[in-house]
Amino acid sequence: MKTLRSVATLSTVLTCLAVATAGAQSRSTIAGCTWNCHNVTLPLGLAITEVRDGGSFVTLEDGSVWEIRLPQRPVASSWQAGDFVEVRNVLAPVDRFEIVLAKGDSDRAEARLAGRQRGSGGAGQQ
Repeated sequence: MKTLRSVATLSTVLTCLAVATAGAQSRSTIAGCTWNCHNVTLPLGLAITEVRDGGSFVTLEDGSVWEIRLPQRPVASSWQAGDFVEVRNVLAPVDRFEIVLAKGDSDRAEARLAGRQRGSGGAGQQ
């Protein structure tokens, strides 16, 4: 009986160590980020401040400029300043388009961060 308690205790300790090691590995992976490299806790919702180039680029109220994936540009071109979009992760990203901008239940466009709007000059950087 004493051996069973020792095995149970050892098993619990090893499980805790494995979880701690896995957490440390995931933190080190973030440092050399190759996917999902934004510092935003998602989902997040923001208002659109500008849609440019026929829906190719969407600027949100936080100054982030998002490039819209080509097949979804017609959807994004119908959006206007003041529209509210939800920012979500893409479960299976293509060509680093890792984010979905979703307006309502049906308007969705895959996007990737293209830059931030510079100061108050209004020019975006890509």
